[in-house]
Amino acid sequence: MSSVAAGEVDRRIVAALMVDGRASWRKIASALDIPDRTVTRRGTALLESGAVAIHALADPHRTGRGDPFLVTLSCSPAVVWSTSASIARRTETVTAYVVSGRAQCLADMWCPEGRQSQLFLHELGATPGVTEVEVAPVLRYIQTLTTWNPGILTPEETDALRVGEPITTWPVFTEPVRMDREDRALLRGLAEDGRRTFDELGRMAGVSEQTAARRIEALRSTGIVTLRAVVDPRVLGLPVAALLRLRIRPPAVETVAATLSASPHVRYAAMVMGEHQIVADVRLPTKDALRQLLTGAEWTEHVEAMESSLILDVLKQSEVLAASLR
Repeated sequence: MSSVAAGEVDRRIVAALMVDGRASWRKIASALDIPDRTVTRRGTALLESGAVAIHALADPHRTGRGDPFLVTLSCSPAVVWSTSASIARRTETVTAYVVSGRAQCLADMWCPEGRQSQLFLHELGATPGVTEVEVAPVLRYIQTLTTWNPGILTPEETDALRVGEPITTWPVFTEPVRMDREDRALLRGLAEDGRRTFDELGRMAGVSEQTAARRIEALRSTGIVTLRAVVDPRVLGLPVAALLRLRIRPPAVETVAATLSASPHVRYAAMVMGEHQIVADVRLPTKDALRQLLTGAEWTEHVEAMESSLILDVLKQSEVLAASLR
């Protein structure tokens, strides 16, 4: 098999894992019409190399962890990376980027109500190197790694892989749910490795394999737990990364959100409070494609102002630290 063909096979396997991170190699092979042995060999190599990893993430509001906030931090130039790294290592931080522009670090942070003033007004401001902190509460996530579809698979292939209905609202701002010791143990096991077998997870939680399978299915079907394929978009042929902050007239916010959620280039987007109404992480094949997106996309007609930055480094994604920080 040529190197080009092998690269395309890898892209399709990664895209399949993005649809269902727990899909068996046999199921992926059948859905993509690729030989079983090829999918098993290439898929195993991708996981072992760290090019893609499967991890679970729990709804922060319903599990009592707190509410989500997008935090932008300005730092002294000499310590941008080290300061951003210290933010990434915090337990409240789910995602952290180093970006170009006046605010050099963006972090998605989850914090319970009782700790918000302490975290945002005291602890972050006192972090060495931080000169300014701006906090924007997240009203809802428009796109996450759970729902991102980079357009590599056909709709038929995606349908063959998908389990249940896609989670379209996350987090859900309802009363917290009660999770017993076994459920929390299952969640910890999936957070460490989303492809652990039900037998392994059951032993970790002290329940049978059948009970583990039933409980995990219930957690996933209700959206309390989502599985995410944490992947370097360069593996998918999308090396250009940019962060967009959009100011939009209120009547048009939902229109823009719907368009962004359907775009294969939007890896992550959130509707937030504050000066900007939407923040989006976009991934594209070239700088020229980025230029076309910023100037020619249909949704730009609703945007009153836009701040765009290059994402220079990803320090944390879906609670997974970058290799350089582990």
